[in-house]
Amino acid sequence: MRFETSIEQLHTGVSIISRFAERRANLPVLGTILITAEGGRLILRATNLECGVELVVPAKVSSEGIVAVPANVLAGFLGNAKGKSISITLIGEVLKIETDRATASIKTIPHEDFPALPRVSAEQSFKVKAPELVRAIRSVAYCASLSSVKPELQSVMVYGESGKLYSVATDSFRLAEKSVPLRSTGSIPQLLVPAKNAAELMRILEGVTGEVELYYNEHQISLQTEGLYYTSRLLDGSFPNYRQILPKSFVTEVVVLREEMGASLKSLSVFADKFAHIQLAVEPANKSLTLSSRNPDVGEQISTLKATISGEGSSMSFNGRYLADSLQAISGDSVRLCANGPGKALLVRDAADDSFLYLAMPMNR
Repeated sequence: MRFETSIEQLHTGVSIISRFAERRANLPVLGTILITAEGGRLILRATNLECGVELVVPAKVSSEGIVAVPANVLAGFLGNAKGKSISITLIGEVLKIETDRATASIKTIPHEDFPALPRVSAEQSFKVKAPELVRAIRSVAYCASLSSVKPELQSVMVYGESGKLYSVATDSFRLAEKSVPLRSTGSIPQLLVPAKNAAELMRILEGVTGEVELYYNEHQISLQTEGLYYTSRLLDGSFPNYRQILPKSFVTEVVVLREEMGASLKSLSVFADKFAHIQLAVEPANKSLTLSSRNPDVGEQISTLKATISGEGSSMSFNGRYLADSLQAISGDSVRLCANGPGKALLVRDAADDSFLYLAMPMNR
């Protein structure tokens, strides 16, 4: 096998692919990138058995072949390579690499045991704009559970209905839902994508501006764009019927500026206790929202924000980090906080956009 290609293009491809290789794999071939040189291209593949990716890089191929090379070694070399072009030759079990300024030899691994990436049939699919799908995942993924006690909560759940694609994640203490326009008709059943895999999907779609089509079956979901194929397993299990717990009405609604609330929560975190406890006090008479935190070992802080308030006054306790997290998915200038008094969940929304909602459970002291 021998080929020449652009250092920049190969480095970009390997940077994407290497994230899918297992760093501490029991099966050594899972820690590699499989490179297939054929025609005028390289096909790069990597998988951790949970998800996998295939990417095409243009190349001048003098001799076709297949090789499995350790992902961390190849990515490390390319990250420091200088120049425009790179020449790679497989000699026996060693990959010889040459650039304008450096040469390297990398020991390869037998590629025969490299797993085939699952291919999902085209019978069931949906279309969505790539930036919208990225936005849908980013808006909720941070809410997925880190605990394996309930595996179904370690996911980003997506489904489609009424011309919208919904993404949802929860760890039982907070929940986020985001909807984006769906480019396909019909409904999409609940698909539980492992949160880590959803995050990788989000990363590889960064910079893609067009429409993408995703194919799915009972166990797998995949995506095909120009020069890129991605596939992930789906989790078994049933996602909680979260709509049953969403409050239908509220006794208090507060609208504050997003930047002011974000700055206050950041400052209050310095004085919060180990549970990140923040107290919210709604004061209709003063048209203000007061946020406070206290740590006996550090001190205390009180911040007062101007607010537009409808309904009753109230005092509530929440995890400050959870409240701060909700703001990252809100792009508008103002935030709407909807509450039903002490000990009840708080609903957070963009004041001008109903496509996102965030539910935070209270802290009882």
